[in-house]
Amino acid sequence: MYRCHLVISLWSLLAVWGVDGYGHYRTRLPNGERVGHPCKPNFIWKGVGHKNVKGGGPRNSFGLDFAANNHHWTPELCRLDSDEDGVSNGVELGDPDCEWTPGTLPNRTTDITHPGVCTPFGSAGCQGKNDWVDCTGAVLECPALENPDTLNVTLQFPRTAVPAKETTYMCMVFDMPSDVDHHLIGYKPYIDNDNVMHHILIYGCDDSDAPLPTAPYECGMNAANSCTTMIGAWTLGEAGDCLDERFGLLFGKSRYSRFALEFHWNNPSERSGWFDASGMVVYYTTQLRPNNGAVLSVGQTYLEIPPGKEATTFTSRCSSTCTNAALTGSIFISGGTNHMHYLGTAQSVELIRDGTRLRYITNDPVFSYDDPKFYEFDPPIEVKPGDELLTTCTYKSTNSRKTVYYGDATSDEMCYGYLWFYPSEAMSEPYCDTYKSVEICAVKTRSVVMAGCNALDFVDGKSNDSMMIYDDIDVSCTSWTSCSESCRTAVKKAMGHPCLKGGDITDYVNSLLNTTQLGRDFLKTLDLCTPTKTSTNTAYTRTARDTGISLVVALMLLVLEDA
Repeated sequence: MYRCHLVISLWSLLAVWGVDGYGHYRTRLPNGERVGHPCKPNFIWKGVGHKNVKGGGPRNSFGLDFAANNHHWTPELCRLDSDEDGVSNGVELGDPDCEWTPGTLPNRTTDITHPGVCTPFGSAGCQGKNDWVDCTGAVLECPALENPDTLNVTLQFPRTAVPAKETTYMCMVFDMPSDVDHHLIGYKPYIDNDNVMHHILIYGCDDSDAPLPTAPYECGMNAANSCTTMIGAWTLGEAGDCLDERFGLLFGKSRYSRFALEFHWNNPSERSGWFDASGMVVYYTTQLRPNNGAVLSVGQTYLEIPPGKEATTFTSRCSSTCTNAALTGSIFISGGTNHMHYLGTAQSVELIRDGTRLRYITNDPVFSYDDPKFYEFDPPIEVKPGDELLTTCTYKSTNSRKTVYYGDATSDEMCYGYLWFYPSEAMSEPYCDTYKSVEICAVKTRSVVMAGCNALDFVDGKSNDSMMIYDDIDVSCTSWTSCSESCRTAVKKAMGHPCLKGGDITDYVNSLLNTTQLGRDFLKTLDLCTPTKTSTNTAYTRTARDTGISLVVALMLLVLEDA
């Protein structure tokens, strides 16, 4: 994704030092890590007491008062109105009664405003007080976009109502020029409503005969079964992307005659009445570059972050088994970026060969969702079959009131590294993620049996033993409310299968089964006869059992389709 700006200058070093040097002051303030930018929705102001959003440099009015108070939150500082907007610092930071102490949760954790910036921003009462606040966005610098042979098209949603809910994924499919092959070489966002826009993904759609919607539709992180190859992305803090001149993303006559845009609208206040008509400007050329490129995804798809923790760390290993199975030769990484949400504090992706770390590909010891770092490599980094990629993500949850899990909402978390590479033909699957310790790439290629379980063969009924289990459960368990003796016997036998005995592989199998109603019904039956061994904590919804199709066949059709 991702245009890299890691030609490290003195300025960038000072900016990072500022975050490291002053970031701990935020923990001395109620909601000090939740203060938003007044004119850039969804951005966090990291250096609350400074005019520089990242911290360091000249102080704003609140920073001067905070420093004069020996960098401590006291009732006196709480009652001050540092920015002279008629609202006390305590009310702005969610501590209206001035009772908060470090290490505790504030009285209020939402609707936080900046105590050093006059609000409402742009109002008559704040006239002249906020001239120092930078409301401009990042600008894409890409000389290749000015070439005479560079074409562009704007893919834009019509004006569409934003649902009154926290998280919405909305998609739309667009026809692309397909008379000849093209290389996509860059893109930039067109943001219509920055109050809700969180990120935009671009997917290439296979040229299947399946009809695709031509108007916006809710898609839940799945544009369509034929639109699964990510070829671009924009998120907060980015200006767009200018691809390395050694490659482009192929589309047109050979593949991808359609693109899908996937919007993530973030509306935590669940406000109604908002509309959005955002889009992406895509730049492309018929003068094909030397290589076809792609985006490799690495990371952990199972996260469980308890509240009140200073640091919780997860890892994901793209093993030598996976790279041997997926790579037909070396690939070359020209750039990359890390991706977590607001609890993320540090992340890295390491290249390991023969058990030894060769180098970091990405390394953010201080991660900022609002200000992502972009890495580029010249020469590119070679990854060979048999190499390993280790992704490490660390989260801070001291301000969380509940456990946070992996998910698509901003209030959920993610752990991904996105790496641009070429040639795309050298890698069969452009992802290498894990679910706990389960290697998803190995599972999907059916190349690894973990703890005696081949997860997909079990779930979709390709193995004789799994077919027997599904049929036995289907015949022996006919009641939804009680466990008969015949059902108990069938369930006991089923629970002895390696895929259901327990551990990470069983959790992964359960996650696959939970993608279909019949799979959930199967797990519910297991729970019914093994009340002390819960197979899943997902809530069940009962549906009519007599569907005219056997359980095993339904699982094969529904689950394998998404595998």
